Amino acid sequence: MRIPVALFLFALLSVTAVSAASAKSPQRSKTWTWAFDADTLGRPPGNTGVFGGTWEVVVDSSSAPDSAAAARRILRQSETDDGIDFHYVQFTKPILNDLAASVRFRIESGDIDPTAGILFQLDKKGKSGYLVRVSGQRKAIIAHYLLYGKRRDLKIASIDPPEPGTWHTLAIERKGSVLVVSYDGKECFQVRDERYSRGSVGLWTEDDTVADFADLQVSTR
Repeated sequence: MRIPVALFLFALLSVTAVSAASAKSPQRSKTWTWAFDADTLGRPPGNTGVFGGTWEVVVDSSSAPDSAAAARRILRQSETDDGIDFHYVQFTKPILNDLAASVRFRIESGDIDPTAGILFQLDKKGKSGYLVRVSGQRKAIIAHYLLYGKRRDLKIASIDPPEPGTWHTLAIERKGSVLVVSYDGKECFQVRDERYSRGSVGLWTEDDTVADFADLQVSTR
């Protein structure tokens, strides 16, 4: 049976149009958030690895509950004297390439170097990847890379040191080799580095810093 030429051309054009539309459709971003509602109070969140410190899900006593909602939960690092310089927790999933991540933090106390940070593209052993942190001692926001647990600077920008008990937001976006770092909604700097391209996220404190974390969010890019 012979197929009419007009019908054949119509079918061919339809397939081509659908293929082109599919090729041009952008991939949807997927987002993960941590509110710690399903986690056990007094324990680290589920699916995490702890590298020093005491990480616990607690109820934020400063968030006054009302009849419509319960007080929110936050993640607190409260160890101040264990002899370990770096305290961090790694979330084992998701494992991402390009990503955007943000977290709110509140430094409650710390005499040596009041510090809070976010880790990303961290390897399975939690030893190599990237770290962006706010340092009260250095009055700076600093991007580092970690190599087998050793930390090296990538770029530094001056900021006002965070006041104890005040919430701030730290955010990063990583696309290809470019890292964009923002603090309280304002871009601080960009830096290029190609050492790592895939891994998980985590949260960081140092020395005797007691810090709270909330609203951790990670999205694909």
